Amino acid sequence: MFPRSLLFLLLATNLGAAPSFDPPKLAPIVATSDGTKDTASFESPQNSNDDKFTLRGTVVNSLTAEPIRGALVQIYFNGQNSMLTGSDGKFEFAGLPTAQITITARKPGFFADDDSQSGGWRQMMAITGPNSAPVVLRLVPEGLIYGKISEENGEPIERLPVSLLVRALQNGRRIWQQRAAAMTDEDGNFRIAELQPGDYYLSAGPGPTPVAFSAKSSQPGAQGFPLVYYPAASELAAAAPITITPGKKAESNLTLSPQPFYRLSGTVSGYAPGQSVSIQVHNAAGIHLPYGPGFDPASGTFRIPGIPAGSYTLQAQGPDGNGHTLTATVPLTVSANLSGVHVILLPAVVIPIETRVISARSGANRLWESENFSPVSVQLVSRDSGLFELRYGSQPAKEPGATAIELQNIPPGTYSVEANPQGPLYVQSAVSGTTNLLDSELSVAPGSAPQPIEITLRDDFATLNGKVSSNDQPWSATVMAFSEHASTPPRIQPVDQNGAFQLSLLPPGAYKIVAVDHPDRLEYKNPEALRKYLSNARDVNLSPEQSARIDLELVKVGE
Repeated sequence: MFPRSLLFLLLATNLGAAPSFDPPKLAPIVATSDGTKDTASFESPQNSNDDKFTLRGTVVNSLTAEPIRGALVQIYFNGQNSMLTGSDGKFEFAGLPTAQITITARKPGFFADDDSQSGGWRQMMAITGPNSAPVVLRLVPEGLIYGKISEENGEPIERLPVSLLVRALQNGRRIWQQRAAAMTDEDGNFRIAELQPGDYYLSAGPGPTPVAFSAKSSQPGAQGFPLVYYPAASELAAAAPITITPGKKAESNLTLSPQPFYRLSGTVSGYAPGQSVSIQVHNAAGIHLPYGPGFDPASGTFRIPGIPAGSYTLQAQGPDGNGHTLTATVPLTVSANLSGVHVILLPAVVIPIETRVISARSGANRLWESENFSPVSVQLVSRDSGLFELRYGSQPAKEPGATAIELQNIPPGTYSVEANPQGPLYVQSAVSGTTNLLDSELSVAPGSAPQPIEITLRDDFATLNGKVSSNDQPWSATVMAFSEHASTPPRIQPVDQNGAFQLSLLPPGAYKIVAVDHPDRLEYKNPEALRKYLSNARDVNLSPEQSARIDLELVKVGE
């Protein structure tokens, strides 16, 4: 991936390039001089005979209100037009008709105002025409974490990896993400920039290959630097967050002492002759550690020369010689040299997916009857692997047979099942044996042969229309429809500029409908966080092919 600064340079040197995408259609936004409205409007000169107008504005630092020089401002109307702001932060686009126009601003070292997911740029819709006022686009200055890592005697630690973890809201769930990484220099210094506001957890290590000391040393054996969380914790639960606000530069220093490292060795069985086996080590948080075991296919042995004390998971994977995968997961607790670890590879689990479509609409264009077309895609979602969420998607079946798709190479674990229709359909039921996958999770045992996932889809969906208002005025909002089935993700639909919405292709059933101003800030997969918002929701029960209408009052997230 390109660094944002390089991407900006490429964009700024090609200002006349046409965009490769159509910008999303958003409700008009009006920016006022006091910044109290999250909207934008623009100034025009006196009307000319051909009714052309000028869009003017300023890009400013949201923290200091100072103008930002050299910000790339782009508008999208019948193509793309771009310019850089001057020393006063101002920009101007002339010759525009009365219209809604998308505008963005970006600058290396800044992020979008009040939008951490925008990738560093602010996008709005503006209405050009007579009697409009100048616009102010606000960008948030990046944060920075820097510091020095040394031993207790003050000796700097060189080439030690440093990384950051942050809790982020994604698809309604708070998850852990690794956001940035660096390496200490010869003086033990590190610097991580381009940080958005948030609480970061800094870790250092593990260090490079441990150093071995002779038996005559005061501390014989191998020693090195394990993974340590700021300020001095071996586990994330005991770490202290580093809070980054707009433009903040936080100094975070660490003092580490070498710890004993231990040898780990064992054997692998079950793999095909002549095939290699990949072995990885993960800590209790699910983070991959750079202790790559050496594996000898001839003897089936592996060896890790040095690993610090702690709890780990050893994951092994290899081919069986017939196009399938063999896998194994072994938990380990290391407190001394450990030998004789035996890893037994078993065939990775393959789960067939059987689908059935019940059509209630005569004369409908039945795309799902096309050859080699699957009416649904399926994902298994695991949250067993420490901090991180793992997803496994359905693929075309390798072996010809009754199923068109299957889930391949599924490790043992417990999974929630997400079934997404491909076309004008909804999922009526999803089961595996006696397990109702719309309300329960799927358990996969090592080397097992789970029963197929059977999915029934229908096309007699319902439609819900309505309007959102606040204080009897139409309001920009997003409508969320929560199904009675726990595993079904909510339907999310922005309203138009008049506050109107339409939710189509809804499975019949009971729903709670709520309109919110910031769905990206709502942890809607957390029942506790969602409860207070659902107390303001409207209850709707939809029948097959029903078209219903409701009106909603805006609910503000965080209030």
